[in-house]
Amino acid sequence: MIGSMRKREPQASEPVAQRQDAMQLIALVRECLLAGIARRACVVHLSRLGIDRLRPHHVRLARAALEPLAHADRARLFTLPNQSLVTVWRGDAKVAVATSKAAIMHLFADGDAGKIAPDMVWEELDIPGAAERLLAMAKALLDPATTSTPPAASGLPLDPASLSALEAQLANADVARFARRHPVCSRLADGSFRLRWEKRTLCIDELAESLTPDHAPEADPWLFLRLTRTLDRRMLALLAAPGKLTGARPFAINLNVSSILGPNFLRFDTALPAALRGQVTLDLLPADVLADPSAFLFARDFARARGYRLSLRSITAELLPVFPLARLGLDLLQLKWSAQLSTFDGMAALADVSKIMLSHADTPAAIAWGSAFGIELFQGYLAAEPAPHATLAR
Repeated sequence: MIGSMRKREPQASEPVAQRQDAMQLIALVRECLLAGIARRACVVHLSRLGIDRLRPHHVRLARAALEPLAHADRARLFTLPNQSLVTVWRGDAKVAVATSKAAIMHLFADGDAGKIAPDMVWEELDIPGAAERLLAMAKALLDPATTSTPPAASGLPLDPASLSALEAQLANADVARFARRHPVCSRLADGSFRLRWEKRTLCIDELAESLTPDHAPEADPWLFLRLTRTLDRRMLALLAAPGKLTGARPFAINLNVSSILGPNFLRFDTALPAALRGQVTLDLLPADVLADPSAFLFARDFARARGYRLSLRSITAELLPVFPLARLGLDLLQLKWSAQLSTFDGMAALADVSKIMLSHADTPAAIAWGSAFGIELFQGYLAAEPAPHATLAR
């Protein structure tokens, strides 16, 4: 509740709470968008004011300045990981908005910089009209890889020496803290989503920032490919740990072809609970499949014999004709959403759209496009099962 915000003090778990706020904001906006529920929102862009104005007492004062909006209908306040504040409410609250805005502007009007421009720190939005903007904002803060300039992008490319040092660090690092889960859902006839399986990954940006902050691992594609093989081994070891998969849902993992043929995969396969046999998908990269077709065919047949499903990820519209599912013997093709797909007319050539999953489905345009072509499987911030308490009254 917004009304309790004046009693809230920063704690050691504050970064975790802010990530949870961002995820809850995504859930709320997504429900509004999919259900056509109207809301209003204001964003207080504290992150634009510089580090000198982002100390804990500044955030507390800004939250207090938003107190008048606490009494708006169904008001909720979210503190994002960059310290910016988002308030969402229903209906007319012009007086409360004006009072809160004036308090915010007064709060940050002092100092050497003089008065700040209102549009620099205060933004009002309509939902669902501006839903995509709010989703993109929260998503970028949760997953830096989605921004146009990820933090690691300005680092040095890996060289053989730095790669060797990073691999040595990874051998002993606790990679569990970099593990992430992303839902893959089917869209039902009523427009809602039902979870089918989870995509389990290691967040490479966060891992690189922690272990090698001066380098950008993806800057050199060949050395990055070598690094992904090391990450494969660590992910397989993580999943094969005793009890790690007890009661786990069906899931998918990214793997290189060579990783499927290695000893770490055999240990993972041995540790896989019987209930998950036939419920795990191995996601391959197109370039890896093309690099050594013979190794791919051997790995495909071996994995199939052990009950695994095989998927090809990061497929673009241009690559669709190059990777026919039937001839490759794959179970699923992951088509990556982009604006270019809106003018793509080759979907009719696909024999079975039930084997197509639309990834990066983070906008209404992506969901609408996929649904129009009969695609039922989606992965993205708009494609997720609603949280148990996410249902909104109109």
